[in-house]
Amino acid sequence: MSLRTKFILVFLAISIIPLLLATGAGYYHITKINQFACTKTEQSLRDSAETLVEQKAEDIMKMIQLYLQTQIARQTKRKLNWDELQYDPVLLQNGIQTVGRTGYSFLLMKEAGKITYFLHPNPKLVGTELTSMAKKNPDFWRIVQGPKSGERFSRGYYFWKEPDGRIERKFMVVMPIPNTPLMVVTTIYTKEVEAPLKQLKVTLVSTQKRFLWQFFLGGIITIALVIFLAIVFAMRMAKPILHLTDVANRISLGELNVPIEITSTDEIGDLADALRRMQASLRKAIQRLQRRTTL
Repeated sequence: MSLRTKFILVFLAISIIPLLLATGAGYYHITKINQFACTKTEQSLRDSAETLVEQKAEDIMKMIQLYLQTQIARQTKRKLNWDELQYDPVLLQNGIQTVGRTGYSFLLMKEAGKITYFLHPNPKLVGTELTSMAKKNPDFWRIVQGPKSGERFSRGYYFWKEPDGRIERKFMVVMPIPNTPLMVVTTIYTKEVEAPLKQLKVTLVSTQKRFLWQFFLGGIITIALVIFLAIVFAMRMAKPILHLTDVANRISLGELNVPIEITSTDEIGDLADALRRMQASLRKAIQRLQRRTTL
């Protein structure tokens, strides 16, 4: 293997190994940062959505409670007729509202151990009992039973089968209206919360790929530059060595006046000086031999 090839291989090893290590470390750290950012963002989005749904339930509960108190104050001789209130426009307006972009609110009635839809965006569900949900959808049933003793509301995630057969994950809050059998329910689709997260993941993955491509391109440019510098350096190193090798060969053939055209002050220059001294010594030795033979 020639000296030039050795120089190129050494330069490549010196440049490629750190480059590979840096690329691996960069990829590892940027992946970890992406995972951390997604996790924190997801948690923040979920917390914000849950707070929104809880606050909406409380606002609706207070409005309906105030309205029912007004209705009770007007009833001097008879109790409230819940069947009539199902068609009350004010109660409908307050009880059925949008939550976020995809969510909504409705009212449940919990009476005599039974839970039924009191008001709902889908009128066909009004009056439907939910007991069957205990087996069909345990998570949903656990939440709609309302809060336990000492709690203001119940909440949680559950899966819901849509009319078209799709299974969607939802978050729900159930908040009883004090001194009434009614409970305010607010629910929202988790896909509404996850949509910004998906966009963030796409952005982070795109950024990661762009970073790796830039790093890869920079690595190629670096390797090409290293190869160029290695060739130039190898040629600068090999040229004087080849010249001195040629000089040594010619001296060995008797050409004692071969010029040594190296004037550097490094180790190559020291080698050239040694050859000059050897060349001068050989000339003197031959001159002494020639004088002896003539005598």
